[in-house]
Amino acid sequence: VTARRDSSGEIVGFLGIATDISLRRETELALRHRTALLNLGGEVARAFVMNASLPRMLQAFVEAIVTHLDAAIARVWTFNANENVLELKASAGQSADADEPQGRVPVGKSEIGRIAEEKRPHLTNAVAGDPRVLDQASARREGMFSFAGYPLLLGDKLVGVLAVFTRNPLPVTTLDALSVVAANAAVGIERADSDARLRESELRGRVIIDTA
Repeated sequence: VTARRDSSGEIVGFLGIATDISLRRETELALRHRTALLNLGGEVARAFVMNASLPRMLQAFVEAIVTHLDAAIARVWTFNANENVLELKASAGQSADADEPQGRVPVGKSEIGRIAEEKRPHLTNAVAGDPRVLDQASARREGMFSFAGYPLLLGDKLVGVLAVFTRNPLPVTTLDALSVVAANAAVGIERADSDARLRESELRGRVIIDTA
């Protein structure tokens, strides 16, 4: 800051340059957000090329969501078509003790089951008061702000549901990223199921040969 003086030398004002730190902070936050989404995409891709069981791959998947999106809870269910229920396969974040009642969700029941039935995402940045989020007491107690639930689809075929809870608003860029990773998860689940069926078929073939 430089002082301005009149002809007699008296200070009559000041000259200075104000740096807009708020703009710089917003730029830095936007950069961190983009980096987090890129890291999420890369880690999800790695999770589904792991030479591991489906539960381990899905656990790595939900842990990546919690880590890179600062989510409070991330869960994924797979669809059991024979019983028309969703079966919880992986959960990350807090409230691990709440997983038990969510272990098997009939299609059409609760927000998770309705997402599966309708085959449409349910997204809200106002969990408290959302009629589709039935456990309002738990949502308020845990401070949940946003919910994003996606059906895991291959074309029109349902293979599961992804659910994410956060304590902060979910911007459009994050929702778009979650839509992409949900699509990747659907492909990963179907591939793992196909591999398991192939191994089972090969095993049955060997058993038949051995007993012939």
